[in-house]
Amino acid sequence: MSFGFSDLAWLPIGVSLVVGQIFMTLFFTVLFGKPWAVAYGPGKTPKEHTKEVPGYTYAIGAACTLAMTLCIAILQTALGVSGIGDALALGVLLSVGLVAASITPGYAFLRRWNAYVFVLASQVALLLIISAVLGAWPR
Repeated sequence: MSFGFSDLAWLPIGVSLVVGQIFMTLFFTVLFGKPWAVAYGPGKTPKEHTKEVPGYTYAIGAACTLAMTLCIAILQTALGVSGIGDALALGVLLSVGLVAASITPGYAFLRRWNAYVFVLASQVALLLIISAVLGAWPR
């Protein structure tokens, strides 16, 4: 496998990063704010949970979304993925083989199954969204 970063389409990478960050914000606030706060710490309200989260964790989240976006873009470029169908197929493969396989053991040891469901769902959805946005972009 050989390619340069100049082979990547940077505009869709930037769009995917923004869309991913918006999705994650909505997922953990509007869509599942209360259940996530309870799973994070029993008896917590979303407001209490938000106060406990240090500000730098949002930068870490953005950096991780950027890393995920770049990796998906590199894989799609190297594999010649084009179109939403191919992109989603790759996304499902990555979701099962990497996301679920890497998240599940930690939550199994912690026995935090309520939090696990939210984390797994958010990461799989994020990966599929990013992959679809990148795959939909004309090459």
